[in-house]
Amino acid sequence: MVQTIDRFLEDAARRFDDRPALSFKPGFRYLHWSYRDVWEGAGRVASLLQRHGVAKGDRVIIWGPNSPHWVLSYFGMIRAGAVVVPLDMRSTAEFAEQVRAKTDPVAAFVSRLTPPEHETMGLPGIYFEELEGQSHPLGEPQAVELAGEDLAEIMFTSGTTGDAKGVMLTHGNLLSNLESVLKVIPGDPSLRLLSLLPLSHMFEQMGSLFSAFSFGANITFATSRQPSVLLKLMQERKITMMLLVPQALDLFMKGIEREVVNRGKERVWELSQKLARNLPVGLRRRVFGQIHARFGGSLRTIVSGGAALDRTLGEKWNLIGINVLQGYGATEASPVISTHPLDDPRFDSVGKPVPGVDVRIADDGEILVRGPNVTQGYWQAPEQTARAFDGEWYKTGDQGYLDAEGYLHIQGRKKDMIVLADGRNVYPEDVEEVLKADPAVTDATVVGIDADGGPQVHAVFLLEEPGEAAAAVKRANERLGEHQRIRGFTVWPEADFPRTHTLKVKKTVVVEALRGAAGDAEGPPSERSGPAADGDPGERLVRLVSEVSGVPQEQLLAEKSLGGDLDLDSLKRVELLSVIEQELGVYIDESLVGSNTTFGELLRLLRSQEEAKAALPPFYTWPLSIWFAAVREVVFRLVLTPVLGFVYRVRVQGREHLRDLSGAVLFAANHNAIRMDSLVLIKATPRRWRRQLAFAAAAEITFGNRWRGILAALVANAFPLSRESAVRASLEHMGRLMDEGWSVVLFPEGEQRLGQPMLPFQSGTGMLGVESRTPVVPVHIVRERARGVLPGSWRAGVSVRFGAPLTFPPGTSYVDATQAIEDAVKAL
Repeated sequence: MVQTIDRFLEDAARRFDDRPALSFKPGFRYLHWSYRDVWEGAGRVASLLQRHGVAKGDRVIIWGPNSPHWVLSYFGMIRAGAVVVPLDMRSTAEFAEQVRAKTDPVAAFVSRLTPPEHETMGLPGIYFEELEGQSHPLGEPQAVELAGEDLAEIMFTSGTTGDAKGVMLTHGNLLSNLESVLKVIPGDPSLRLLSLLPLSHMFEQMGSLFSAFSFGANITFATSRQPSVLLKLMQERKITMMLLVPQALDLFMKGIEREVVNRGKERVWELSQKLARNLPVGLRRRVFGQIHARFGGSLRTIVSGGAALDRTLGEKWNLIGINVLQGYGATEASPVISTHPLDDPRFDSVGKPVPGVDVRIADDGEILVRGPNVTQGYWQAPEQTARAFDGEWYKTGDQGYLDAEGYLHIQGRKKDMIVLADGRNVYPEDVEEVLKADPAVTDATVVGIDADGGPQVHAVFLLEEPGEAAAAVKRANERLGEHQRIRGFTVWPEADFPRTHTLKVKKTVVVEALRGAAGDAEGPPSERSGPAADGDPGERLVRLVSEVSGVPQEQLLAEKSLGGDLDLDSLKRVELLSVIEQELGVYIDESLVGSNTTFGELLRLLRSQEEAKAALPPFYTWPLSIWFAAVREVVFRLVLTPVLGFVYRVRVQGREHLRDLSGAVLFAANHNAIRMDSLVLIKATPRRWRRQLAFAAAAEITFGNRWRGILAALVANAFPLSRESAVRASLEHMGRLMDEGWSVVLFPEGEQRLGQPMLPFQSGTGMLGVESRTPVVPVHIVRERARGVLPGSWRAGVSVRFGAPLTFPPGTSYVDATQAIEDAVKAL
């Protein structure tokens, strides 16, 4: 196996060449990068860095969302010999400043979506969005000699004190861990992975990026976490595998179960699960075929990590025919320490240590790890490094044991273990597992609270009905050992516990809050009012927000903010929008809803989207079928061509501009010359384009009348392009067409005014030209004066002129692009 990451990437590019490596849908079309594209793009990034004076060993920050540009930046830094310093998108300004001060970076890769705090770092910023615009030749980067022991990246984690620790990972650390993982979970080029978790953390980096590139698979990056958007993406890309944290797994499963309840299929669901227990995986997938169809029909494996997986949750997924693999790791171990193989998933342990990684249990129960994957220590922190190691063994801080078969079991964090006054140990995870199995408990965490007589086991609940807490404790204590029994409890007053980036509960914060609220922990919970009526959209929204947030309905005032007042974090807001879509049938884009969005603003969004849904035009699929394309061609030749020939004398110019084009193209034509300009344009277009040509017609005009819309779809393969209420749906349909190879004709004036001067092009034209990432061919249709009075000479002459294609790099101003297209059409 290769020893450095740059050689690893070069080897992948050589072996897989034109195979699609990365896919992304930043707008309304999918963009794809092959393995060769990634190698060459990383080379351009490396050349750019070297021109900025970046040398081997220099630190460079990368702070942006998952995307192909993140990957190009990462590998480009590696090819330049730089040390990568990833930052999570949710990093605070204080944390980012700590990282900057500790690493002294020379540059930063950022995105337009990166928090604005990056501007205060005083570093040269290179934007992801500008990388595609690097069209000028930068040449090959200067070769940098790298070795396995060279530092590849510094991955920062925050300790309980908030002090950022930089885990140093070498090329050898990362590639040795990859080799170990592939021996347990081999892959093949047919896999299609969905990347959801941040690449700024080792779980996604190793489990998705490095693994996929080792066997030539494709990675699709999600731009939204809303379940409906993800499900659509999974259907379009036929996703086979993804990595998730348990909370996201739970969110998906809750969505499935909510749908079951909404349809009144609870009994069928229970019987199907009982039946599935005795069936092989293939038959389970048939029993739950409708669920698999929602996931695209190809999803077979989910890798769960970042937090403990509830056994019941894992078994639910396994029953419907999707393997859930759980493992165990740490950033310091690059990160994988143990996992289960694909053909033998279990939920009672985190698997066996992967080959090449040694695990032993210290006398006090702490899990110790050693191997070529283990870090050499923390960046410029020799004291922290010394505390983290016992000789060559890394001290994970986790408690656990190895069973007789060699499977590793985690019992919790060493620092979280509760040591009772009599010396007996209580592992909070064991108690939490019993509590979470109670249907009345939404979530629970267990901590040790100092009391008279020593530490006591204390439960902290998230509950739909706060009054159920005491009963839940009683039921749990009946199942727990005497020393494990819960001695006190608190109903957490907020919608969710404070969590880390991997969604683990911050127990130190919980304990501090409990100490600050001493004496109030077991006070009577507030009573919630009954559900609102399900008539008015506002009343239904009140009920749903109350259910997700836990805030009583009478307290949901219009000015209450979702984040500050209702304490809905980003995942909870995604869950809320998912529930709104499921229960009310209305999609609200998560980009429109933030922490400061008020309840009143959310209600206005709901009502506006309901109006947009009501005005949604039809998108016919029958005109796109192969058989109908053949019918259309016959009709055009036998009927429309003679009619056009009787009315117009058509002359075509500039066809040579189409000769070297391939794939989907946007045609932008004026709309003021003749009545049947769509049909004339079809006739003038070369046959190889005409066979897959679609016309964007004004939804409010052409498709305002049903029969007129059907006729337009029948004759010209027209589809509605909405300018007002249903813009998103129109763009998604257009994007699907272009992804499937259809070229689209636009009439950017927006309305037809025969014989009048050309109207200014609508501003959306430039957006389509830029975001489609495809050539825009200007077309000018000119009506010529009829000549003579003899029969056959009275026909109007029409000139159709194709111009040189225009291309717009990402980031081009939409206004500038619109003007350029308009000027090009006029110039013809």
